[in-house]
Amino acid sequence: MSELARSLADAGFAGALREECPLAPFTTWKIGGPAELLAEPVSPEDLVVALGWAAGRRIPWRVLGNGSNLLIRDQGVRGLVLRIRKTLDEVTWNGPEVTAGAGALFPALANQAARRGLAGIEFGAGIPGTIGGAVVMNAGWHEFEIGNHITAVDFVGADGTRRRIPHDDCDFAYRDSRFHREKGIVLAARLKLTPGDAGEIQARLDGFASSRKENQPTELPSCGSVFIQPPGDYAGRLIDAAGLKGTREGAIEVSDKHANFFVNTGGGTAAQVLALVERVEREVEERFGVALTREFELW
Repeated sequence: MSELARSLADAGFAGALREECPLAPFTTWKIGGPAELLAEPVSPEDLVVALGWAAGRRIPWRVLGNGSNLLIRDQGVRGLVLRIRKTLDEVTWNGPEVTAGAGALFPALANQAARRGLAGIEFGAGIPGTIGGAVVMNAGWHEFEIGNHITAVDFVGADGTRRRIPHDDCDFAYRDSRFHREKGIVLAARLKLTPGDAGEIQARLDGFASSRKENQPTELPSCGSVFIQPPGDYAGRLIDAAGLKGTREGAIEVSDKHANFFVNTGGGTAAQVLALVERVEREVEERFGVALTREFELW
């Protein structure tokens, strides 16, 4: 065990620690170099320990959920990566109210809600990510957004202080929230759903799931949408109209199925992704005068 890992364990961190751990398997793009130290906390208390340790040693840290909407550079990440995908995944129900841990998968929560006859998050069946990531991004599908159903968010700041932040203080906006800007970790989301007919809710959920399979290249690794929608238009339409479907950089390709998805056809690299992203940005701006905004996070 390295001095870095030993120091975190000695600080009281109880979870698993892995050094120089490849991160590509933990992302939906299947791209990315290693983490200097990957830590998998077993509880919120573990997160507080890790954040306090990182602050005391001035170690940079990041949080990894399901790895969607994320590109990790080929050289990897120095410092600490906290993977919460299989840790903070507890879900508790109280009538129409639900508390979902940040590591719970959004599609799984949407399916559970449908089975209980609770409406509001059926669109989650088409969004492959964790609840924590969905909160940070205010994940949505057209007019539907998770922020509309959140009553509060449990959050731990970079200083280790745990808080419950009410909806009105979360600053939800299109693909944005205060958690994009405030350093810390979403622990859980508290949502209030609407009771309804279970059959109708399930039918809507199935429709979202089917639409994703029909209109998105789910058979190949991608990050999800590469760009957010520009005002009054769609990034996919602009990329398609620029004649860029099928354009490649190495193993990364603009999908023929949906132009706002860049797929990894096998062995793709972060450098190839960035080269293709920059090419698409340049050509769309030259053709239409629209500056596309990236939706994915770059580590």
